[in-house]
Amino acid sequence: MKRIVPHAACLLLLVLGPLGPAIHGQVQVGDQLRMNMNGLLTGGYTGSYGDSVPSNHSLDFGGDAHLSGSYYNPNFLNFTVDPYYDQSRANSSFQSLTGSSGVNASANFFSGSRFPGYVSYNYTRDSTGTFGLPGSPNFTTIGTGQGFGIGWSALLPDWPTFSASYSQGSGNGTLFGTKEESNSSTHTLNLRSSYQMAGWRLSALYTHLNISSDLPSFLSGEQGNNFSSSGGNSFGVNGIHNLPWHGSIALSFNHSSYSGDYGSTLDQTKGTTDYTTNTETANASFHPTVKLGLFVNQSYTDNLNGFLYQGIINSGGGVPLVQVDSHSDSSTIAAGANYSFTKNLYGQAQITYYDQSYFGQNYNGSYLTGTVGYGKRILNTFTVSASVIESSNKFANNSLGFIGNLNGYRHFGLWELSGGVSYAQNVQTLLVTYTTSYYNYNLNVHRRLGRGMQWTGAFNGNHSGLSQVAGTVNSSAGFSTSLAMRRLTFNANYVQGTGQSVLTSTGIQPLPTTPGLPPEGIIVYNGKSYGAGIALTPIPRLTISGNYSHAMSDTLSSTTFSKNQTDIFYSQMQYRLRKVSVLAGYTKFKQGISAAGTPPGSQYSFFVGVTRWFNFF
Repeated sequence: MKRIVPHAACLLLLVLGPLGPAIHGQVQVGDQLRMNMNGLLTGGYTGSYGDSVPSNHSLDFGGDAHLSGSYYNPNFLNFTVDPYYDQSRANSSFQSLTGSSGVNASANFFSGSRFPGYVSYNYTRDSTGTFGLPGSPNFTTIGTGQGFGIGWSALLPDWPTFSASYSQGSGNGTLFGTKEESNSSTHTLNLRSSYQMAGWRLSALYTHLNISSDLPSFLSGEQGNNFSSSGGNSFGVNGIHNLPWHGSIALSFNHSSYSGDYGSTLDQTKGTTDYTTNTETANASFHPTVKLGLFVNQSYTDNLNGFLYQGIINSGGGVPLVQVDSHSDSSTIAAGANYSFTKNLYGQAQITYYDQSYFGQNYNGSYLTGTVGYGKRILNTFTVSASVIESSNKFANNSLGFIGNLNGYRHFGLWELSGGVSYAQNVQTLLVTYTTSYYNYNLNVHRRLGRGMQWTGAFNGNHSGLSQVAGTVNSSAGFSTSLAMRRLTFNANYVQGTGQSVLTSTGIQPLPTTPGLPPEGIIVYNGKSYGAGIALTPIPRLTISGNYSHAMSDTLSSTTFSKNQTDIFYSQMQYRLRKVSVLAGYTKFKQGISAAGTPPGSQYSFFVGVTRWFNFF
């Protein structure tokens, strides 16, 4: 009982707080420091139980606050600090399934001067996060994370500008219902500079990136602690200069290096990759008349393998890449023209010559592209564009490709319809011996029903894959709808996705249409989900809401198959009376991953209490 007394006193203070005098206005400390602070305090009875958490019932207290202020002058130093404690869907508007605590803080100094800077920090504990699955809601994790950032600039007149920023972050989480853990950390340094000289707008940049992660074994297909680490440096310069005929020229050069390690600590396997890439581009354009435009583009990459893979790995990928070719390069040059025949009818023609070397072979050839488009709405509804591509190389001649786009919008009466379709067949990829095909579509319908009511529906999907490689198809489709009335809103959604993916530190992500990835680095996925939500205001100041989502997926790595399922239901009731609200919430969560070798985990939690808004100063 001794433990309950102070809790009861705090709960009484929350309720009786409005009866006391309120403190308003800004607090000034000394002659220079000014601050404002407000927030919510919450207290009540809470309970939680389930397969993966110990049963707990007690009086519970939490809250969040917003502190802002300045020193001397807001342009000299201004800051914000947002702490929160024990916040979840059951007892607040926070979207965490667990009682999360943490802080977000930032400060800006010398704002508006020639030497502005900033610093930021964030920390979260016992919060729910996600581990990505394409085409469906993600796996749910519970863990801790933090991040730090700092930046500064020098903006002196008649001198090159200079800015520097550094950020680092780390996090760890456990996939709910399993013992599978994921950990990741990132370190990023950016340097930037720009200058104008002799009519040239010059800029330079440098980036250093380091990413390391430990990945769940059921996705990586390996046993034990599966790790991936990568780091790289990138340096680039570019310049832009005006040319006659309302033209301009842009030149750029970029040098980047990448190295990475991957493997498993259980069987002591380890692999490494190391790529250095230099890329150069030049682009020039002219507009001799209002209707006519001319352009020429040139590019060269001395390491095509590194160029293709570096984007995947630097996003946190754990793909075991193999350096399949010690020499690969690509050189292209293109020229073309575009012309406006009328105010709405336009066309473009372009010829491109390429010379590439990769996978131990040399390839050269050309492709010709013709495009026509009509910008004015046809039948007051549609706009269209279409392109035809004819390519040739030493293996195949007269290979035709096609790209078409159709977009529409129509408003009649109380209805609004909009949508679009894109279709492509045999479109050249970066590797010239491969082509890709795809189609995308979307449709949106909106209807006003009168008396403040309205209905919205949306449908979208996509389908893509390499034409020459079987099994590389990725597809997804989704539908959502919502109905809004004066006292009731309702929404529902459905989404499904299938295809191939790669493993990254944030989850599995759709595989880009890039050939050459080894089979051991590919994860096949198939997932679908559906959900619905409702919010009701039967009387003024009373709000009742509920949401449900269900997701099912299959994943197959090189050695492991897993069936996965996640169910989430949460509801909340809130009655507001001036600065006090009576609050009740309930959450039910269940997640199962068959490859983890453990039964599905579940957790139930509820809260009944009061929340009070305070303007502290």
